[in-house]
Amino acid sequence: MELDLDTRKRIFEAIRASPGIHLRELERCLSMAVGSLQYHLHYLEKRNLILQIKDEQFVRYFIKDKELDANDRKVLSFLRKKACRHILMSLIEEPGMNNKDLSSAISLSPSTVSWHLNKLVASGIVQKTVNGRESNFEVVDADNVAGLMITYKGSFFDKLLDNFIEMWELERKK
Repeated sequence: MELDLDTRKRIFEAIRASPGIHLRELERCLSMAVGSLQYHLHYLEKRNLILQIKDEQFVRYFIKDKELDANDRKVLSFLRKKACRHILMSLIEEPGMNNKDLSSAISLSPSTVSWHLNKLVASGIVQKTVNGRESNFEVVDADNVAGLMITYKGSFFDKLLDNFIEMWELERKK
């Protein structure tokens, strides 16, 4: 079987726990040499156990299963980026925010927020509404995005996400 080696099992389980993880994150969390890790990733991919998806910066790894569809994998790739995750959390908490409000809420420059927003809008995760000179943004499928954040919260190591999840779950109970 493909997962006979403990090393491959560890890699597979790390990817299952953190879908969308990239090579350097895997290297850090598993304390493995890059060459060895690449060898086993290639082996797992050739056996159709994992798949890799390239985004602008990284090659991201996912378990090949029915749990995550293409849209979920796309969302998780963005959620792996701290700035995008914080933008999405802010927009779920307060739909309709503009760039200036978001910039203030997550303590990033307006140009950085704008860059990430453009990527999120182009991917279809965020919707942009233009009102005169101002653009407002909201998450297209907020429940799905929040659900993915909650499901994989342990893989993000983000105190702000923990606070968001607490508030989200409280709102859902009302």
